[in-house]
Parts: sequence; structure tokens; C-alpha cells
Amino acid sequence: MANLNQRDPLLAELDAMTEQFQRMFGLRPAGGVQRGFVPPVDVWETETEVVIELDVPGVKAEDLSAEVVEGQLIVTGERAAPEGAVRRYRSERWQGRFVRSFGVPTGIDGDRISADYAEGVLRLTLPKPEAARPKRINITGKGAPQTIETHVE
Repeated sequence: MANLNQRDPLLAELDAMTEQFQRMFGLRPAGGVQRGFVPPVDVWETETEVVIELDVPGVKAEDLSAEVVEGQLIVTGERAAPEGAVRRYRSERWQGRFVRSFGVPTGIDGDRISADYAEGVLRLTLPKPEAARPKRINITGKGAPQTIETHVE
């Protein structure tokens, strides 16, 4: 009769790789005594602004911080463990502190960055400077005039 307590080494290695992958992409909290988290983020731009959204459910607004330091936007936050728990049976939700940093495009005015926190999503809006916005240039020549859109970075 096979020993049911022995685990297939290949399955154990696959489980370990899956867990590592999930932690790398913020899908699972980091292990160890000091648990942390890397919140998933979306970054996009419009013609007039750069937008950064972080998923940080369960974090109180007063436990979030964002500041521009030497060309970097640093976002930090912390979610505390539930108070008063005498014994834990399972703890899968992340807790602890996180830090994310993003390069701030040249010319962004840190004083004009706005932050809004609603329904577990922190949204930071960085207005683009006028020089970084697309410019339309009219080209004339033989035939009808053409308009070409340029983008300065």
C-alpha cells in the first residue's frame, strides 16, 4: 500500500513555482513574519494627464501617503491586522506595509498632482505640462493641406 503522506516531488515543485509567481505579481501576500504586499497598478495617459490607479482594498485613507521625491512618486500604505484575534485559523488577506514608486515625467508639477481614494482604489492624477502635450502642425504643399499630430516627450 502506498504511503499517502508522501507527496509527488514534481507536484510540490509546481506548487512552489505557482506560489512564487503569485507573490511576484501581488496575487498572494509575501511569506514570513513581516507580511507585506505589492498592490496591482494600472498606469495610462490621456492628452492632458498621466493616471496611476492602485488597488488597495481595506486600507484606510489616513494610512495612505503619496509624495514626489527626486523625480519619483512614492506611494506607501499599510493595512493592520484585525485587532483582538485570540487565535487565527487562516490568514490569506494581505496585511502590513507596502511601498510603490513611479518615475515622474519631466516637467510634472508635484503641487498639481491630485489623489482620490474610493472603493479600495487610489487614483493619482498627474497633469502633463503644456510642453509634453501633442501639438498639431499644419503642412502645406502641393495638394490639400495636411495636419500631422506630434508628441513631445
